[in-house]
Amino acid sequence: MCALAEYCLRRGDMVSGSDLAESDVLLRLSSLGAEVYTGARTDIIAGADLVVRSSAVPLSDAEVSVALGAGIPVVERHEFLAEIAGMFATVAAVAGTHGKTTVTAMTAHILKECGVPFVAYIGGEPVGMSNLVLSREKDGSLPRGIFLTEACEFERHLLALAPDIAVVLNMECDHPDSFGDIGEVRETFAKFVEKSRLAVLSCEDAHICKGARVCIREREGDECSRMPVCAYEYSRTPLGGGRQRVLLSRDAREESFVLPFAGAHIARDGAFAVALAVALGVGFEEACAALSSFRGVKRRAERAGRICGAQAVFDYAHHPTELGCALSAEEEDGERALVVFQPHTYSRTRSYLGDFAAVLGRRKEVVLMPVYAARGGDPRGGTSRDLADAIAHKYPECKVYIVDSHDEAFDVATTLAGDYDKVLFLGAGDIYKLKERIKETDRDGEGRAEEE
Repeated sequence: MCALAEYCLRRGDMVSGSDLAESDVLLRLSSLGAEVYTGARTDIIAGADLVVRSSAVPLSDAEVSVALGAGIPVVERHEFLAEIAGMFATVAAVAGTHGKTTVTAMTAHILKECGVPFVAYIGGEPVGMSNLVLSREKDGSLPRGIFLTEACEFERHLLALAPDIAVVLNMECDHPDSFGDIGEVRETFAKFVEKSRLAVLSCEDAHICKGARVCIREREGDECSRMPVCAYEYSRTPLGGGRQRVLLSRDAREESFVLPFAGAHIARDGAFAVALAVALGVGFEEACAALSSFRGVKRRAERAGRICGAQAVFDYAHHPTELGCALSAEEEDGERALVVFQPHTYSRTRSYLGDFAAVLGRRKEVVLMPVYAARGGDPRGGTSRDLADAIAHKYPECKVYIVDSHDEAFDVATTLAGDYDKVLFLGAGDIYKLKERIKETDRDGEGRAEEE
């Protein structure tokens, strides 16, 4: 919501908005000219021309009810996003179950470094940039050429967009409250790419696309199920210290870039970002060179100081596949990692209980925080206690610590950190609040604030 609000402010609209609590986001919007507040202000709503709500805000909300009663149009975030996207000449939308924010941020970085005018709407906050990234036209005006955005499949919201270039990174069922099975997920992504003039997908997912396509595959990986318009092949070499070099080939040409993050999934994200940037008009060599200076996204393999000598790392991973990727990446250098995990939604935890247990149960120790309920729902069978029981049943050698609060999670992590090289704080909820508690601490407990 904050990036949409910022775009409206930058184009000269009068913007107001509310949230449950004060935050840096509200302060930023206020500094840009928005009237922001906590709680409900029906007097402000009464003077609005349009009300935009997120999926977390029900129609019964006090402010929404006033707007509906006064005949003021009320739309959801994804509908307003589509309306803004429709104002641009070229829309590039990045979809997929995992990696949307990273690929969108990488592509925005490439475009900005190469001097291409654009506006980007990003779900996370890239290092050194905000959720809204833009590179103005030469005359200083807001761009109207390229609009780059994430496209989320939750409740099929991505179908509100009509992208010129549609990217599908991967397909899994991450929203069991929105899809009955993986078949429905694939059907939704197929409808998404049908709207585009060009699709960028992995070779294994090429079967969902009937039109023009660019395919991404790992060297020595699966062949494309359908002949692509263009194919990118990549391979990677870990460099140690959480870094890796990615070699990318296109039409018999090879270029490479270095990323300050480990993991096969990050290398794959980089290949997608280069392919998308090239489709948007950037040269292949220039795109690879630009990506080498990418600094990452907050909450995506974000290093955040130390706990008793162990490196603290925050990652948004909240699906079993994402947890597996995060763990593999952080252990690529042979380091030992303690996991502190906050499950996200009861429905996801319940639906993938066995998968979560399989990923976490192979650890020596795991710290489980209470489920971040997000949209609420029935907790039965989907609590952290249920996950702990599933781990204990199949992996009794794994020690599970169930905590009741952020403070307790931090205390347990601090107690255990001395036996590890890293502490991974994983989850899409408010586990990120623990970053405020992180200080660089030596093994004797004497700490000093880490400078970033």
